[in-house]
Amino acid sequence: MLTKDLLFGMNVLSLAGFVVMFFALNLARRPDLARIWSIALMSAGTALLLIGLYLRTPTG
Repeated sequence: MLTKDLLFGMNVLSLAGFVVMFFALNLARRPDLARIWSIALMSAGTALLLIGLYLRTPTG
């Protein structure tokens, strides 16, 4: 289920990575939050994206 292509050849893990990175970019704009949360979320989003690309089912 997590590796099934959904949108433009991306699976659930890749899409979740983009959502987490989008959330991190929005948090980085708020001065009252610690920057470490933004860095941690951006790292987690990148990891999800790379795992999603690695686990992608080959088409062909």
